[in-house]
Amino acid sequence: MSFKITSAKKNIKKFLTISKKGVLKIKKWKKPKKGTYKIKIKITAKGNDAYKAKTVTKTVKIKIK
Repeated sequence: MSFKITSAKKNIKKFLTISKKGVLKIKKWKKPKKGTYKIKIKITAKGNDAYKAKTVTKTVKIKIK
């Protein structure tokens, strides 16, 4: 499977990374603005003889207090 951030505001996208296992991590971020941020993540699974390839896009909310 592969994971990719496809949509997020530029000010937050540079602080986000996704591992190969799909773990979303936030890098050190000095004085983040309070609020809720929405990001879209594209998940792609490669197909094989038993399974079809599929791509799904999910929206994730990050809330900063």
